[in-house]
Amino acid sequence: MNSWSINLNLQDVILDFMYLSSFLIIGTLLRRYVRFFQRFLIPNNLIGGFAALLIGSQGLGWIDLPSERLGVYVYHFLALTFIALGLRQEKTHWGKGPLSKGIASLTSYLIQGIIGLLVAFLLIYTIKPDLFIGIGLILPLGFGMGPGLAYTMGSSWEQWGFENGGLVGLTIAAIGYLYAFFVGMALINWGIRNGKSTLITSMDHITVDVRTGVYRSTDDQPIAGRLPLTTGAVESLSFHLGLIGFVYFLTYLFTKGLTSWLDQAGLHDFVATAWAFHFVFGMLIALIVRKVLDLIGRSYVIDRGLMSRSMGTFLDFLVVGAVAAISLTVVLNYWEPILIMSLLAGPATMGMLYWICWRAFDDYHFERFIELFGEMTGSINSGLVLLRVTDPEFETPVAEDAIYGGGLALFLGIPLLITLNVPFAFYNNSVEGYWVTLGILVGYWILLWIFWRGIGFLSFKKRA
Repeated sequence: MNSWSINLNLQDVILDFMYLSSFLIIGTLLRRYVRFFQRFLIPNNLIGGFAALLIGSQGLGWIDLPSERLGVYVYHFLALTFIALGLRQEKTHWGKGPLSKGIASLTSYLIQGIIGLLVAFLLIYTIKPDLFIGIGLILPLGFGMGPGLAYTMGSSWEQWGFENGGLVGLTIAAIGYLYAFFVGMALINWGIRNGKSTLITSMDHITVDVRTGVYRSTDDQPIAGRLPLTTGAVESLSFHLGLIGFVYFLTYLFTKGLTSWLDQAGLHDFVATAWAFHFVFGMLIALIVRKVLDLIGRSYVIDRGLMSRSMGTFLDFLVVGAVAAISLTVVLNYWEPILIMSLLAGPATMGMLYWICWRAFDDYHFERFIELFGEMTGSINSGLVLLRVTDPEFETPVAEDAIYGGGLALFLGIPLLITLNVPFAFYNNSVEGYWVTLGILVGYWILLWIFWRGIGFLSFKKRA
């Protein structure tokens, strides 16, 4: 499915926006009053997404929320989120903390990809010979990189025979979120009880405001952002959204030009991949626009707070739409690989990150472990939500390292994203192509560890 050429009725789009908005409110109310969600700090967007899944087209069918339309929204919200991320950067800081965090993230992607492919090979050589092997490559996209990317890449592989690939990606991403919050909170409880946490000695420190998700006192409410432009001229938030839209327009023009060139060059098989990578192009263009503004001394028109709020807004709607788009039929069709991959990937990610965090970092090992686990099974937001339990005021450098390290992981991960397309771009979706991809992943993993060890950022001595 091409998310740029699908025909949408304007009434459906507006109704979908109203539905998704309503489910965000429902998620907020449920978090505010239901202790179960408060106990595990489940974010409102995830609660609202599962409520929409229950009530929508894939559940009770009370409202019309088809997966096809929701998938289109997820595709575009992904690009908007990354564009906002690129525009908000004020500086770069690549010390040991961010670099180790970025490499740890990339290591997680690689181990998840290796597990996914091995499971796929096991199934096709035994009980499911007709299985689309590329389902194994969806695992690192859904667990490590989030629902937007999992849907986008999975959809681009549908032309190769991956039936409902985008929806499979959303399903795996949703399972990853469950790992992030339910297992993540269990790990936090275990760590605090066993003295692993640096700052927190008891779970009693979590305030009612944090658990309910609502600040009851205006004195406690954080500042959302500043107004760099006068309201008599233009609303600052409107300008920020307009700038994001402008960069997305440049992204569209660039991607359209690139795909036209690929068509003319006879490289038709790469067209769908180029459109799937639109979020990468968007972030790169956003970084260029930001750099130009920095160089000419005009970046003061961008407020980091307002840009962060814009990014968070896109991400909230992305998650609600992604979870609501999950198809129960698709889950039943692919339940064996999804179940096996999820059961293996969660513990493997947890064990590897635990080992790494006590060897690759000099301080706040447990806090870094919790943030990385939450991010590598969910998203940067879920990682920061879990981190806040162990570092309520973000006193440690872990949150900042997570942000900058996440940006570094994105660029380190671009070769990985290209590698995931090797079976389609060079081997016409043959089994041989997947074996080559597995070899590249293993080789990349080994080289990464040699590099990490070589620069002295990773110790093999037991420190935990």
